[in-house]
Amino acid sequence: MSSFKKLIYLISGKPFLPKDIINGNGKLLLHISDTPESFYSTLKSIINQLKPNYIVHTGDLVDNIKLEIRPYKINYYKKRVSDIIDIMENSSADKVFIALGNHDDKSAVMNYVNRSKIIDLSDNTYIQNINVMMSHYPNEILKSPGDLNLFGHNISLYTNTKNKKIYLNGIMNINIINLDTLDLFTLPYPFGTDEKRLCKKKIGL
Repeated sequence: MSSFKKLIYLISGKPFLPKDIINGNGKLLLHISDTPESFYSTLKSIINQLKPNYIVHTGDLVDNIKLEIRPYKINYYKKRVSDIIDIMENSSADKVFIALGNHDDKSAVMNYVNRSKIIDLSDNTYIQNINVMMSHYPNEILKSPGDLNLFGHNISLYTNTKNKKIYLNGIMNINIINLDTLDLFTLPYPFGTDEKRLCKKKIGL
C-alpha cells in the first residue's frame, strides 16, 4: 500500500487492499476484534473487496458501548450487534466464528445469528487442516495454544510467532491470513478507532 493510499485509508476508513491479496490464490481468513460501531462500514468494505472464506471475530462486537460496565445500554447494544452480525453473515464466507468478549451479551448475540459459530470462552478447531485456537482472552489462548491463535481483549499478548505457533492480536491490526501459505497481511484500523474503543489499550478494558 502506498503512503498516500494508506493516509487516505486511515483518515477516511476506506480500505485499499493490495491486488495480490485480493486476486491471489489460497483460502483467506479475516480476523478482527474489539470493534466499535464506527468501524462497521470499513468492515463491510473490506469483506466486499476481500471476499474471505472465513471470518473470525474475537469479541466485544460493539466495543464503544462497554456493556459490562454499562449494562443499561443493552437495547442500544442489541441494535448495533445486529448490524455487525448482518455484515458478517451476509458475506460469502463459508464460516463465521464469534468468540464472545466481556462486553458482549450472549443471549442478544444468539438472537441475531443464523449461521455463525458462537464461542463462549475458547475453541480449538481445524480450518483448512490448520489447528486454530480462538478466544477473546489472551490467557485462554496461552493455556492450550494451537498452530494459529486468534484473540483480542488487551495487548498483554502481542502478535508474534513463537515455537512455530502464530499469535495474532486482533486489537493491534486487522489480520488477513492466507491459509494455504500462512502468509499474513495486516491492515491498521482506521484513524480514531482506539479513541472509539474508549482508550481500551490504556485502561485495559
